[in-house]
Amino acid sequence: MLLFATSIKLKDKAKANIEAEWEITDLGKPSKIVGIKIMRTPDMIAISSNKYIESILIKEGLGQSNSVSTPIDPNIPLEPNPKGNFGSQSNSFARLLRELQYIVNATCPDITYAVNRLGSYTANPSLQHVTALKHIL
Repeated sequence: MLLFATSIKLKDKAKANIEAEWEITDLGKPSKIVGIKIMRTPDMIAISSNKYIESILIKEGLGQSNSVSTPIDPNIPLEPNPKGNFGSQSNSFARLLRELQYIVNATCPDITYAVNRLGSYTANPSLQHVTALKHIL
């Protein structure tokens, strides 16, 4: 559990309330949690999932890919998998989609539309959908 407060007094009060109900261990200020890097300065807290994203890129064989300006190409219409073509049916599309959904929830809300749009093709993804999913990365 991460505890954030606008003052030390509020943080200590919240911590005491939690400690009154449960046994806790204070691990101090975090620098990383569940693949998310936490950076602090006196004026701000910033989070980043760059290392997690890089690990996905490498796993998908996209480590040397060039970046793109938009998470989904507006010139390529996404359509259901054609009849008679059963697509990949493997879990690789769903697995990659879950990893991207985690990134959306944790640090990158700007790719939400693209990830959710492709989520509607999870049951029967085509190569076009897999390509669009990798485009997001």
